[in-house]
Amino acid sequence: MSDNNPILVADIGGTNARFAIAIADEGPAGFALHHQQTLLSKDFDSLPVAINAYCETLLVPIPQQACFALAAQPGKTVFTFTNSPWQLDSRQVKQELGLQNMRVVNDFEAMASGAQFVAQQQRLYLCEGAGDVTAPQLVLGPGTGLGLGLIVPGDNGYRIISTEGGHATFAPETKEEIEILRLMMRKETPVLFEHLLSGPGLVNIYQALCVLADKPCMSLRPEQITAAANNATCANAKNAVQMFCDILGSFAGNAAVTTGARGGVFLAGGILPKMTDILLQSQFLARFCSKGPQQNYLADVPVCLLLSENTALIGAAHLMRDELR
Repeated sequence: MSDNNPILVADIGGTNARFAIAIADEGPAGFALHHQQTLLSKDFDSLPVAINAYCETLLVPIPQQACFALAAQPGKTVFTFTNSPWQLDSRQVKQELGLQNMRVVNDFEAMASGAQFVAQQQRLYLCEGAGDVTAPQLVLGPGTGLGLGLIVPGDNGYRIISTEGGHATFAPETKEEIEILRLMMRKETPVLFEHLLSGPGLVNIYQALCVLADKPCMSLRPEQITAAANNATCANAKNAVQMFCDILGSFAGNAAVTTGARGGVFLAGGILPKMTDILLQSQFLARFCSKGPQQNYLADVPVCLLLSENTALIGAAHLMRDELR
């Protein structure tokens, strides 16, 4: 495959399906994205229907190469989404689109691949530590679910490892979080970090705080809770977003000490850029580093929030090109 050949790339989660045509260029990302389009997953009965809907809008031929980054459980040919009823039969889609080469990867494998190419002006640093360039880097982020991937350096470049770390069991650290865990155990057992650190998870935290405060609980979507918190129009919404960020710090720190990710931590996904002020004021960093006798283990680890919406799309393009070289 020539580096100049276009690649059909997609970042498909439980809420949005983002598509683009990636063409290699000399910029810092290595690719430029063309014909970008975001579709709502709920508007389509299946993923192949959404893919075909995007391809029908193109004024150029469908590329012969494609890489789809999915928030889905891995399979040999059939992929089942974690937070959606969708499935993808890779052989069927490859045949229907007339593709020569097609790759299906986990969404946070693509996110980890693309994180390295995000420009500095699209990074917001929570901690500018020096880190350890020989150690792994961690990429994590809440969306419809909670994703986590690793960038592991080696003698011949780096290796990307996708995980299901968001499905680790939630461990509360405050009395209030213990009460929230008790409430959530009435409907979920076990309670996972993803049940709190995701769009639906933010709703869970907000509703639990309303119950604990004996306050009326409005029917709010995640983006409405975030907006109310940012505008200081609802105390429970602000407390929910604050707790969301605090718990995220614990989760990120747990993942970093478990994987030895002293090379750096990238925070990704579509939720966090909408709550940056509260994130910066939260206990994220204190909870990130609070590891008992290993308090200093993570103190020098750089932590940054990726503000680009195209990280996984760029990462998918690199994964496709690397496979065919």
